[in-house]
Amino acid sequence: MGTTYRNQRNVTWVLLALLISGLLPCSMLLAQEDTSADESPKPAETETEGAKSDDEKKPEKPAIRKLMPNMPVWIDTKRKMVIMDGEICLRKGSLEMFACLRRTKEHESVVAVATDAYVVHAGLLAIGAEQGRPVQFDPEYQPPSGQRIDVLVQWKDTDGKLQTRKAQDWVRDARTKKVMTYDWVFPGSYFWKDVSIEAVMKAKEEGVDPDTLPGKMVYAAEGGELICVSNFKSSMMDLPVPSTDVNNDLWFEAFTENIPAEGTKVRLFLIPRKDKDKKKTDEATNARDEKEGSPAELTDPMLELPDFSPGAEN
Repeated sequence: MGTTYRNQRNVTWVLLALLISGLLPCSMLLAQEDTSADESPKPAETETEGAKSDDEKKPEKPAIRKLMPNMPVWIDTKRKMVIMDGEICLRKGSLEMFACLRRTKEHESVVAVATDAYVVHAGLLAIGAEQGRPVQFDPEYQPPSGQRIDVLVQWKDTDGKLQTRKAQDWVRDARTKKVMTYDWVFPGSYFWKDVSIEAVMKAKEEGVDPDTLPGKMVYAAEGGELICVSNFKSSMMDLPVPSTDVNNDLWFEAFTENIPAEGTKVRLFLIPRKDKDKKKTDEATNARDEKEGSPAELTDPMLELPDFSPGAEN
C-alpha cells in the first residue's frame, strides 16, 4: 500500500485558488475592500443626479458575510473576526484540541465545529490575520508562530441568558488545575500532495522533482486539528509553547466546572490581536483570572445564537 509525499511549500497560493474557485463571497470581499483607486475618472454628475436623495443611493454591503452556504462560518469585516458555530462535545478528560472539526477528534476536544478547516483559514486571511509557521521538531524544537488570535465562546445558559467567556476558561493545566493562560497563534497548518511513495522513489531515480508529480493537494488540518492545545504540524491554530501530545503526559484537560452541558450550541469568535494591544491584554489577563465575568460584550443581535442548523443560512 502506498504512502503519501508531503509538500510543505507556502500554502497561500493554494488558499487563494480555493477562494477564487469555491469561496465567491470571500473573493468578492477582497475585491471590494479596495475600491477604485485605479478606476478612470467619471463624468461630473449633473444637477439632477446630484439632487438624488440618500435613500436612492446604493446600500452598503453587510459587514457580516457567510463564507460557504453549507457551513456555519462567517467573517465580520468591520470588527475583523471570524465567527463559527459548533457544540460542546466533551466536558471531562484530557485534551489535544479546544476545537476540532465535526466527526474527527471529539474524544479529545471541547467543541466540534461543522466546517472544513480551510474555510476558517481563508476567513482569517480575508480579515487580515498574518499566518506564521507550524511547529518544527527536527533538528530541534521550534514553536509554532503566527499572529495571536483571541478566541471567545458564546452560548445561552439554562435561563436563556447570553454568556461570553474566553476559550481559555474552559481549559486548565492538568498539573496545577488552574485556567490555561497561553494564547493561540495562527501557524496555518500546511498542504501535502497525495502521491504514493513508489511514485516518489521512481521520480527520484529518474531525476524528476517529486514536487512536479500530479496528485491531489490536501490541507493537513482537515484531519481535525482546528484549534489545538497540543503541538501538531497540522494545526491551523496552536499554542506557541512546547505542549506534548503523548497520552500519558498531556498538559491540558477540560475545565469541567466551567463548561456547559454536552450538546450545548456555542458560537466561537476568532479575533486577530494587534501587536500594540498585546502588553495591555497581557496585563489584563491576571486580573481577569481573579474574577469571573465576560471579557467582551458581543450582544449585537446578529451575533446572538440562532437556531443551530449546520448547513442552513442564518
